[in-house]
Amino acid sequence: MTIRKPFPYARMGVYALYLFAALCFRHIGDNGEPFALALCYAFCSAGFSPIVCGGVYTASALFGGTPTEVLICAVQAFLLAVAFFAQRKNERLQKSNLLPLLALSLSLGGYVGLIAFTPYVLPIDIPFLLDALTQKVLICAVIFLLSASFSVAVKCLLKKVLRCRLRMDEVVFCVLLFVFFGIGICRFLGFNAYMGMAFFALLLFAAATKDSTVLFCAFTLSLPPLCVLGFSLKRFFIYGIIVALFIRSGRLAAALALLTVFFAYAFFDGTYALETPFLVQSILSAVVPALLFMLIPTSLIRELENRVIFYREKHLSRIAINRNRAAIGKQLYEISSVFREIQCTFTALGETGAEESAKSYIRACAVEETCKNCGKLSVCRRKNVWAEFDKLIDVGCLKGKISLIDLPAKLSETCIEQNRMIYAINRQLGDYRKHMLETENAANGRTLLAGQAQGVSEILKNLALEQSQPLRIYTDKERALNAALLNVGIVCGEVLIYGEENDITLSLTTFGQTDVKKIAAVAEHLFSIPLMISSRLPLSGDKFCCILRKKPLYDAAFGVSTVKKSGEVASGDTHSVIKIDERKFMVALSDGMGSGEYARQISESTISLLESFYRAKMPSDCVLNTVNKLLTFSREETFACVDIAIVDLDDGRTDIVKIGSPSGFILSGNTVKILESTSLPLGILDGLRPDAASYELLENDVLLFLSDGITGAFASTTDLYDVLKTMPTGNPQQLTDQLLERALQAYGGVAKDDMTAVAVRLFRGITAA
Repeated sequence: MTIRKPFPYARMGVYALYLFAALCFRHIGDNGEPFALALCYAFCSAGFSPIVCGGVYTASALFGGTPTEVLICAVQAFLLAVAFFAQRKNERLQKSNLLPLLALSLSLGGYVGLIAFTPYVLPIDIPFLLDALTQKVLICAVIFLLSASFSVAVKCLLKKVLRCRLRMDEVVFCVLLFVFFGIGICRFLGFNAYMGMAFFALLLFAAATKDSTVLFCAFTLSLPPLCVLGFSLKRFFIYGIIVALFIRSGRLAAALALLTVFFAYAFFDGTYALETPFLVQSILSAVVPALLFMLIPTSLIRELENRVIFYREKHLSRIAINRNRAAIGKQLYEISSVFREIQCTFTALGETGAEESAKSYIRACAVEETCKNCGKLSVCRRKNVWAEFDKLIDVGCLKGKISLIDLPAKLSETCIEQNRMIYAINRQLGDYRKHMLETENAANGRTLLAGQAQGVSEILKNLALEQSQPLRIYTDKERALNAALLNVGIVCGEVLIYGEENDITLSLTTFGQTDVKKIAAVAEHLFSIPLMISSRLPLSGDKFCCILRKKPLYDAAFGVSTVKKSGEVASGDTHSVIKIDERKFMVALSDGMGSGEYARQISESTISLLESFYRAKMPSDCVLNTVNKLLTFSREETFACVDIAIVDLDDGRTDIVKIGSPSGFILSGNTVKILESTSLPLGILDGLRPDAASYELLENDVLLFLSDGITGAFASTTDLYDVLKTMPTGNPQQLTDQLLERALQAYGGVAKDDMTAVAVRLFRGITAA
């Protein structure tokens, strides 16, 4: 089966362009100077077929060349072909261009010795330079140097343009090639043809770059007509400025602006006074490229623009960041798996039959001590009294000790050593209680560690997933922000935008005493999303990095009022408001049972644990169970009623957890929502069933947590409800102060318990503008 290779359309197109360029290069001089030979050498160096390149070079001589010139071109092409073939076949010669350069020198020598030459009239009167042979030698030396320069330029144009950033020397060589190509077009096709191509190239370049490099393009395009006809550089600069100013408004605006300037110049230059054929040619040189530019599909323009942007950018830094993020994410996930295995191990270790083993041991000891020397041992065995032993031991484990009234009927009728048996079992039950307490504490410890390992595993897994996401590239937005800041006088060295569309992060470096609020205002106006200054990091004496993030929809105001119980040195109520991240915060109120210093320690310990766990972003159920376990480990009674709220400032979503606490409230306009708890306080039972619910707080809604010292001052929740409906909620501090004052009045001016009120009010954040 033969595989047909696809027709090389791209390579054939390159050869066609090479033929056109060779024709133009042959018209650069008036004496048939072999400038096209430099182009032939460059294409052969770029890896194209020496035979085809030589044939194209010889064919270009057929258009207007004498038979002698065609023959010399054929010989030159043959020498170059042989040299490049020999170089490609010999590994030693591949490391140097000695053989092709030698063939090039011989080819230029043939031109010097065989082609007639009319000396050029120079503006300087130096006899040595007016000699025909001298001028031919100098021109051939220039062609020799151009061959090396064009080799670099052709390789860049065919292999590197729109693929990677060019070096400065490569840019210079490419510009040199374009200039000579343009000179050839001017002399071969005429000035108007060149102007048409130049206008089209200028518009296309501007559409792809949309920046000040359009002026450099205009300067490059102005050099060929300057060299041939002395055309003014100033006019092309005007064209470049106009196109650069209007290209951001669209292709139509840029084309019309260019045509307007062209027709204005034509009026002042007297172009309209030319004969009709010349006038039509002049007008078409501007109108035709403008129309062709407008007819280019938008998708092609967009593709070209994206390619230009892509090869301009430095991608290694982004790739390095993404690789590091992926590596960190993978490592975090592996560590998360370790903690998950720890959790599974502790859970498996807790599933033991310690209680059943202990009961079997108690029975064995009791039987050994009581029944070993008993005369009725065989009777007990025959009547299967051992099953009654198990029932008695089960009752003893439940009660802590046994007596005669606990004996099963069958055992009571058969056993003659009842008192001795009861004494033996009770003695073993004392050891059993100690053993089971140790076993239970060990099991609770394993459960606590398993829960902590699970929580750490969840945190690490979430971090791993977050870090594994690669940074998205927002090159167009980065360029737009840089330009917008430059328009208001803020110069940025670097701009980096990453994150999701609805939660982007902007990082930029700037200089001097720049107003960071002004930066936020410009970025907010440009991206139409509220932004805030997340941090400002100094890099050097006059340079700093500014990081902006999306501003949450809401902000919060807080109010706290507290009074300790009369006669006590400390309050058992503790409150906390902590920032979990830039978009979430936690508000908590803990009421330690009782009053005074011990209640304060319980309350503060509970709040401190909650702050640490929630700041670490542990799962809520793991946090509450852990705190409950730690409180139950205490030798004394340590109970705490807790209110917790996690508020998301992006959407007002609020997760509220109430554990044995009095009623809380959500005040929304003229309505009051009551939050109740039916669970026991923390630290009473090993198991925990908190009351949890989610609410969506709206603008100006107030969340209110109260300790039992305040709620107890009112006869009922209904009375407190009526009081709250009459209080203003605009200022949360004023609300808590007035509520505390009303509660004290209800107590007759004496605080009969620790009293604390915590209020949180959401309001719309202020934009940067």
